[in-house]
Amino acid sequence: MIGKIFIRMTVLMVSLVLGSISAMAGDAPIASEASPGVYKLVAENEQWRVLRGTWKPGQEDNFHSHSADRVSLFDMDCDLRLTKPNGKFKDVHPKAGKAKVRSGKPMKSHKAKNIGSKDCTLWIVELK
Repeated sequence: MIGKIFIRMTVLMVSLVLGSISAMAGDAPIASEASPGVYKLVAENEQWRVLRGTWKPGQEDNFHSHSADRVSLFDMDCDLRLTKPNGKFKDVHPKAGKAKVRSGKPMKSHKAKNIGSKDCTLWIVELK
């Protein structure tokens, strides 16, 4: 399962590299520095960063940002509350296997809380 996920993510990231230049949000630390209890740095080099985020039920990470060019993939169905620094929030319910490709716009400061009753796991591949 994980092998298939990385193959799909690699294909998506190659298209990002060919078509974009990375920019950091710069308004908050990267996820693995802001919340090492949630985000684990799995691999990195001069260009790429691979993170795995795992939230236990009720667990919330700290404010952080993500680079402009990234791919996110959920391992399981999740219930998350995304909160901006101004207190506004949005509840999201991504499904297992759902992937999002983002390019050209950094994800500014936000935090996430698992509002579900089971663990939530997310993989993120970011172009630095």
